Amino acid sequence: MLDTLLTTVNIIDDCGNIWVCELTFATFPYEHFKIGRRWNRFVEARRLREGVKIRGGAPMVGSHDTIYLDVIYN
Repeated sequence: MLDTLLTTVNIIDDCGNIWVCELTFATFPYEHFKIGRRWNRFVEARRLREGVKIRGGAPMVGSHDTIYLDVIYN
């Protein structure tokens, strides 16, 4: 689980690249996180387009500041 006080998150893609992205916790209309800033660079670098699937994960125990992503191209 991500800590609601975090302002950045490390995203590690399936190639081992680390992307430090801005993280914002929002509560309306429901509790969720918004990933911003360098996320766009990640999308451009990986040439992601609508319809591409991304599988995310994190270690099962404790709070973390890292998300691991696996891009699944159709």
